[in-house]
Amino acid sequence: MLELAAAVLLYVGGFPCLYGVMRLAVRHGLQDVAQSRQESAEQADERARLEERTFARENAFLSGS
Repeated sequence: MLELAAAVLLYVGGFPCLYGVMRLAVRHGLQDVAQSRQESAEQADERARLEERTFARENAFLSGS
């Protein structure tokens, strides 16, 4: 009888625990993806600005400088 009670307790308590761990892992994964997207967007903006400046320097006759 004690074994059955322990099994039921572990069965009932195990699922919420497993659900919480999985939920935490998914949340951290989504935060990592959002952070990497933001970093790559910032890098793309910097790269675009640099290319624009380089283009203006190389083609000064087009920019009127």
